[in-house]
Amino acid sequence: MTKIILEYEDVALQVFEIKFFKDPRDHVKQLSKQISAEYISSPHLGAFSGYFLVSQKEKILDYYEADGLSLLSGNKKWKPWDFANNNSTGESYNHLVPMEIRRSFHWNTNGDTIASQLFNQPTRDKEYGMLPFYSREIYRALEVSGPLDEKSIKYYDFKYGVEDNNDVIYFNVKDQFKSDAKLPLFLIGEGILYLTSSGDMVDKLIFNFSSYKAINLELKRRLVWEISGVLSVSYEKENNIIIPSEIGLEAKFFGGRNIGLPRPFEQGNEASISEKMYLKNYKAVSDENLDNLRKAMSKIGLESMVPYDPKYWQGSSSVSDKIYAKVNSDLGKKIPLEKQFLANSGKRLRPWPSGASNTSNKKNESSSEEFRDKEIEIIEDVVGQLRAIWIDYK
Repeated sequence: MTKIILEYEDVALQVFEIKFFKDPRDHVKQLSKQISAEYISSPHLGAFSGYFLVSQKEKILDYYEADGLSLLSGNKKWKPWDFANNNSTGESYNHLVPMEIRRSFHWNTNGDTIASQLFNQPTRDKEYGMLPFYSREIYRALEVSGPLDEKSIKYYDFKYGVEDNNDVIYFNVKDQFKSDAKLPLFLIGEGILYLTSSGDMVDKLIFNFSSYKAINLELKRRLVWEISGVLSVSYEKENNIIIPSEIGLEAKFFGGRNIGLPRPFEQGNEASISEKMYLKNYKAVSDENLDNLRKAMSKIGLESMVPYDPKYWQGSSSVSDKIYAKVNSDLGKKIPLEKQFLANSGKRLRPWPSGASNTSNKKNESSSEEFRDKEIEIIEDVVGQLRAIWIDYK
């Protein structure tokens, strides 16, 4: 008789937690609690790269691409006049400082260039205004009133669905809240939450918005920008903190004349913007370093034009070959793009208005020149320090 002896061995099995709810609203509440607990909630410094395009009548008229530093506030609370998108005052911000840049001239649909110095234009109708990475403001509106904000879930309807074989949750703003100007609800529209395979985290969010209410104004001062578009956000975990790793915006500004930026190049024709931002390598910032960083970054804006380095851009572009070919075709007909990049190079400050006052005397002019020279000296020193930090972060 043959004996068969069986030996048992404990095997560690991976534990799976199934995240599924009868009501998708309960699922979103769970996801919102996770965002509330793990989303970036204190100042962090990291690296960014991205591009910004302005188009009209299907022609690209402006191109801006930059790599540099990003300072996120981590402030999740909303209050009026608090979001700073141009490195100005405000406790909520995504401050950006370019360290490498390539930037075209500003063109109109007739193939003529447009001056960017706003104060040199005779009337406001001729002003050219540009604010690269407008998506920062739209994303801020999503942060404080989107479907993942705990206090804002009540404004939305939800339902489960499938997109490309992935589980998703569809959302839309309830009809009764769409026109209520007193609510802190800044984006009106619908979208999709793309879930991770386990269903316990949002991998990507797409918000198709039909209107946007300015987040910096008090609620009683209802002001809706004439803009609609699609905001897309991808999320990642870095050091157990959830951050937005990619933000994209495709939008159109409507109306005879826009209040916001960029202004249309021809009245009566909408201006379109296309943006993509990539964010990474964020590290917490101490209170002391934060104060120094904010002071330094406030002296340098995205409109500052850093020296153009063609070698850097050979392998660092965040723009696809297809998009860049369109940029080159539309913008490089009269002046090659490389020449435009070089012309928009190494200018850290906007030119000051000349002849602004007829009563200026030589003493005042001399003082202004001395002040300007000192300001440039300070900025050049700050840029050197920030660039050393950026090389470490990127």
